[in-house]
This record gives sequence, structure tokens and C-alpha cells, in this order.
Amino acid sequence: MNARRRTKTPNNLPGRVYPRDGSWYFVPVIEGKPKWIRLCRITDGEPRMLDRLAEEKRKIADATMVYMGNMPKHVKAYIAELGPVKSDTSRKEWGRQGNDVLKAFRDWNVDQLDTAAVHDFLKDNWPDKLHMQRAMRAWLSGFFGWCILRRLITTNPCRELKMKKPKARKVYITDADFMAIRTHLAVARDGKPTPTGDMMQCFVDLCYLTAQRSTDVRLLRWSAIEVEWDSKEEIAGVIHFEPSKTEDSSGAAVDWPVTQEILAVLSRAKKLQPICDYVIRDKAGKPKSAAAVRDAWNDACDRAGLKDKDYTIKDIRAKALTDGKKAGHSMQDLQIAGAHTNAATTAIYIKQREVPVSNVKLKMPTAQ
Repeated sequence: MNARRRTKTPNNLPGRVYPRDGSWYFVPVIEGKPKWIRLCRITDGEPRMLDRLAEEKRKIADATMVYMGNMPKHVKAYIAELGPVKSDTSRKEWGRQGNDVLKAFRDWNVDQLDTAAVHDFLKDNWPDKLHMQRAMRAWLSGFFGWCILRRLITTNPCRELKMKKPKARKVYITDADFMAIRTHLAVARDGKPTPTGDMMQCFVDLCYLTAQRSTDVRLLRWSAIEVEWDSKEEIAGVIHFEPSKTEDSSGAAVDWPVTQEILAVLSRAKKLQPICDYVIRDKAGKPKSAAAVRDAWNDACDRAGLKDKDYTIKDIRAKALTDGKKAGHSMQDLQIAGAHTNAATTAIYIKQREVPVSNVKLKMPTAQ
């Protein structure tokens, strides 16, 4: 089937995108011949279609790009070799970071890169994002180490690069602010219910009640939950969490008891459509993306009048652990809850959000 040239763009569709058999297709001209590339089902929505379109356009751009140096060849080999051993949760982001390196140094030979070149790359692309600079430095350091083992270079340019450490985040979400944000997740500006409000409330409730990383809550499957749904016991079951952040390192995991409060949240989530293996899911039955929950959270903060507080979803975990300490739980209990490998990590995590209260009381001096 040939893609007929449109004389006008229906429904504001991007160029060379067509509906066919209930799906969106992108029809680029490659080597003189049109090729139908399926993007997604029409029912998946426009955002999903646009994401897939951008992905396919990047593939075509990468395939047709002319490289002057050997860096792209070695970066591709590095990604192909190490990508499969990365965890499912980190593989996509790790590969995206590799593509950023490939494009930035496409005209370089690997032995041309020095510390100054790496420094400029980080500062030019992420001038105000220290966390991203450190993440990209770590990616490049691993790549250069791989190159050294293959005798492509003799020294690692990242070794002499000193990075500024990001300031410790001290934000603590107050109870009132947390409940205000939670309420506005489900209520739009016009007072009507938001499309994803019920699911987002389940998400933030689980983030707080389990004190786990938001990524692990987003990716939680029903198969990781053992629970008696009709139980009236204080503990109705258990959730098996295997934190994505540690699965490639320490492998630390935690079994979280299902209290009656958590059971109520899980019961609410189970009734929402669509029914699938993920606890927190989108309309397509897939786990909600980090961007989707972030945008919903930011919009709720804005509607609640708390945009200037700069609250993030990651602050929910900090609030949960800090509240746990205030409630009298020991540092050992909190270390287990946070799936931390040592108590020092837990102590730093909590202390930076807990403001000490002075017991010193003074009186103004009097003239004698």
C-alpha cells in the first residue's frame, strides 16, 4: 500500500503520519521507497503516538548520520556489550545517556578526548544540573575504563575531573501540604475530577505508607504482593520489594508488611481500570511513567498553591522515613525499611530533614 500524499493535514497530524487498521503509522521515504512503520494503537492516545514518532525519527537520523571519528563506533560497541546485563529499570536511561555521548563526540577519535573535553561536554550540556553532570561523568568513566582494557587508550580522562557535590536536599513536606497535594491530584481547576486522580492518590499513598522509592512503587506488580484481601488482622500480608537502585549493586531487598491502611489502598487500586499486572498503571495497562507521575504531582502542587515550595515526589520517601523516626522507630528498623546497606546512609537521609529544637532559654540582661 502506498502512502497517498495529503493536500492538507487532517486533525493536525504530523507530516507522514496516517491512520490504518486502528493504528497510527509513520511513512518515511527511505532509499526512495516508502516504509510503513507502526507507531501505536489509535486508542493509546496522541502523547504515545508523538513519543513513538520521535523515537522512530531518531533511529532514522542516527542511521543516516555521517561520523568523522571513531568514538561512535566504540560507544555503540560498549552499549551493545553492556546494555543486556543492565537491569530492566536502568537500561533505557543508560542507553539514552550513551546516545548523548555518541552525538556529542561523533567527530572525535577516542584517543583525542582529554579531561578538558569531558569537562566542557558536561558544563555545556548541563550547566545547572549537578546530579546529571555526575551521572554522565560516571557513564563516561565506565566507557573509558572499557576502552583501556581494549588498549584503545591508556588513561581515563575522567580520573582527574573533580565534580562539585550537590547540596543535600533539606525539604520536608508538612502533613498539611502533603494532604493538600493529595487532594488536588484528584481535583482539576474547574472542580471536576481529574482522569488519573484516583490512581495517583493510590500512588502517593503507597509511596508514603511503604517508604519505598517512587520508581519501585511505579513498577510494583501484583505478583509481588501476598495478601489475604478479606483479612481483619493487623498484618494482612506482605509486599516483596526489590529496589531497582540496588539490584545491580548490593541487591538489598525488603519485605514490607501489608497493614490495614495499605490493604485499603491496594483494594482501591485493584478496582481501577484497566486490570493488569501492575498496581500503578496507565490506561494502556503499563506502569505509569516517571514523567506522567511527575507532571501530575507538579500540577497538583500548582493547584494547591504550593508551587514555590519545590516539593518533588522523591520527598515523599524522606517524609515517610523522617516521620517514622519521630514516631519512635529505631534507626535499625528504618535502615531495613529503606533497604539501605548501612545505618550511616539512613542517618544522613533523615538528619538532613530534621531540624533540631533548642532547649536553651535566655532572658534579657538588666542594668545594675
